[in-house]
Amino acid sequence: MSVMIILLIVLAFLFVLFLRTLRLRKKPENGAEENHMSTPLPEGALERFSSIIKLKTVTHNNFSRIDIEEHRRIENFFRSNYPLASSRLSLKKLNDFAYVFKWEGKLKSAKPVLFMAHFDVVPAQETGWDFPPFGGEITGAEILGRGTLDTKNSLTGILEAVENLLSKDFIPETTLYLAFGGDEEIMGLHGAVEIVKYFKEQKISFSWVLDEGSIITKKMLTMVDSPLALIGIAEKGFANVKLSANAVPGHASMPPEHTASGLISRAVYRLEQNPFPAHMTTTVRSFLRALTPHISFPLAMVFSNLFLFGPLVKLIFKKSPTTAAMVRTTQAATVLKGSSKDNVLPDYAEAIINVRILPGDTKETVLSRIKKTISDPRIKVGFTNGNDVSNPVPESDIQGNGYSVIENTIHAVYPEAVTAPFLVTATTDSRHYKEIADNIYRFVPMVLTGQDLKKIHGFNESISIENYTLIFNFFTKLIKSL
Repeated sequence: MSVMIILLIVLAFLFVLFLRTLRLRKKPENGAEENHMSTPLPEGALERFSSIIKLKTVTHNNFSRIDIEEHRRIENFFRSNYPLASSRLSLKKLNDFAYVFKWEGKLKSAKPVLFMAHFDVVPAQETGWDFPPFGGEITGAEILGRGTLDTKNSLTGILEAVENLLSKDFIPETTLYLAFGGDEEIMGLHGAVEIVKYFKEQKISFSWVLDEGSIITKKMLTMVDSPLALIGIAEKGFANVKLSANAVPGHASMPPEHTASGLISRAVYRLEQNPFPAHMTTTVRSFLRALTPHISFPLAMVFSNLFLFGPLVKLIFKKSPTTAAMVRTTQAATVLKGSSKDNVLPDYAEAIINVRILPGDTKETVLSRIKKTISDPRIKVGFTNGNDVSNPVPESDIQGNGYSVIENTIHAVYPEAVTAPFLVTATTDSRHYKEIADNIYRFVPMVLTGQDLKKIHGFNESISIENYTLIFNFFTKLIKSL
């Protein structure tokens, strides 16, 4: 083959790459600027939001530590603050951790839609906070307290939208359900699980479900200048794997060749030296393609031609913990236990490995690989608790009506945002709904920076009034679009 022919083939190949890039770089027309929707919060909305922040609906892994009376006050909160929603909609209390609203739509034959949120919060110690975590203080620009970002904001934002629309005698085209759980932070066994059981008994299934899980990021992805609205279409699975070892106890001055703590340490080291292999899921490929109209041309060429550059992208993604979580199952040693005294050899030691399972892997393949990697019969390997294990949630359709409605609503209320499908690396209550929902999406319209994200489950949790107003507008528009 002559040099000229080889050169022509190379040029033709480069031309194909160029054309593929141009095709994907075409920016979608959304008309959002002309239809931008921004309505002020209803009167008293901030005070109502403040009142739910004051409820100490904290959940603990030790169920006996939960203040059930605080959870029971939620029903009165619904009825006293949202009288139209509580009277015109069907409100069913399944237990102290599970509430379901039903708003009958005009189209009785259409499959219903479900919005979700949870009203429980993680613990918050007074120490380390600059303000009382359950004070619900309203400043000139923020509402302060535990739950303002996770997820009392979306719960009340939904109800504010519903109440406001009901005051105008609005009826949605499609029947809308609202499901609010009170134990999402501890796996949702009394909340989401019981709600799903109820829906199954009633033979109710959904066209699509919307829950928490993704946000609008700002200045977190340097390659994109615009705010990035991430719509979660898939979710990683979750497992806690326990490694344990037994050994002969005794005095530390006469140790055996391997102590129980030493065996566990070596097992953890082997896992850290052998991470799960990286691979590009369909969700991540869709995410990268969605970015191509909004990034530099060289990078767009890479993302537009993953059949060629996929290995390079995986290599780059593995370098950062944030992006590595998008392309592999992660395993992190979080809890280590051994001797209770420095000069005593333990008869038992253990480690907990927190695993987030990438779609494509399963809890069974994860356990098998961990056992194979450790390869030590002296180490027992198993899940800590059957309730703490869940497989990944499969990808939802980005061409379907649900995704389209959510995306169009984002453009309507926050037109400067770039939208992209996303893999949610945390776990949400929505994973329990995969058997009764055609599609599950995860998104709350908050514009957050990296510093803001640290407040979720951290100190000084707060939300800007601007973000809370955005949530209200988003759900108002979304309901109108059903």
